[in-house]
Amino acid sequence: MPRTPTPPLFRQVADAIRERLQDGTYPVGIPLPGERALAESFGVARVTVRSALARLQEEGLVTRLRGQGTLPIGEAMATQHPKLHNGLLDNIVSLGLRSRIQVLSCKRQPCDAEIARLLQLPPAADVLCLRRVRKSGGAPVMYSEVVLPDFVGAAIEQHLLEEVPLLTLMEKAGFPFDHGEQELSATIAPAHVALALKIPAGSPLLQVRRVVYDAHKRPIQYLLGYYAPERYQYRMHVSRSGSASKVWISEGANVQAG
Repeated sequence: MPRTPTPPLFRQVADAIRERLQDGTYPVGIPLPGERALAESFGVARVTVRSALARLQEEGLVTRLRGQGTLPIGEAMATQHPKLHNGLLDNIVSLGLRSRIQVLSCKRQPCDAEIARLLQLPPAADVLCLRRVRKSGGAPVMYSEVVLPDFVGAAIEQHLLEEVPLLTLMEKAGFPFDHGEQELSATIAPAHVALALKIPAGSPLLQVRRVVYDAHKRPIQYLLGYYAPERYQYRMHVSRSGSASKVWISEGANVQAG
């Protein structure tokens, strides 16, 4: 009989921690033991524990916050934003906890006329511009350019941009989102996007343009995103009474959209 391949060590550790999350050994909202303690508990190196925690973060089971350690999420995210429960923006926050962001650049600069129009700002007003790549399983799946009005950008904790979803940082800074307008279209990869996503220039991509507003209908974020279609899906259930949407990153290629 052929032998069943032994899972990688980090996956074994992730499985064990997942069981402890499910049985309540690690309760929601209370930080897990530190990496050193977990490494000693499982008899592995800290880098193995770090990889296991990254896998659990991609699954949406934990979030890693600087200064607070690794926190179990459980079902807490489902009620974190009750006004947008099962809505697109709520799922974007959840998606952010299941993947990892790499910030390529973060700088304050004057905006162009189009951004000024979209964010309802004076001409050439200062804004905070972010260029980012979102990764899942180490593979880049999304490139985005995000623009925040200066009053929002100056208030967020920039040192947490790679650890906490941006919409969550904005809410923590006193700028909670209320609703958004989003356009999806097909396009081909510009050279700089192709380089960031490690794909050939001219490859087909899903392009997303989104403006997020606060409760006073004031625009507080603009996003231009490019998604690799074989690794990103957007599904929506439409009914007479309303709709529920879901965004997620697929585990592999050749995924059928529903």
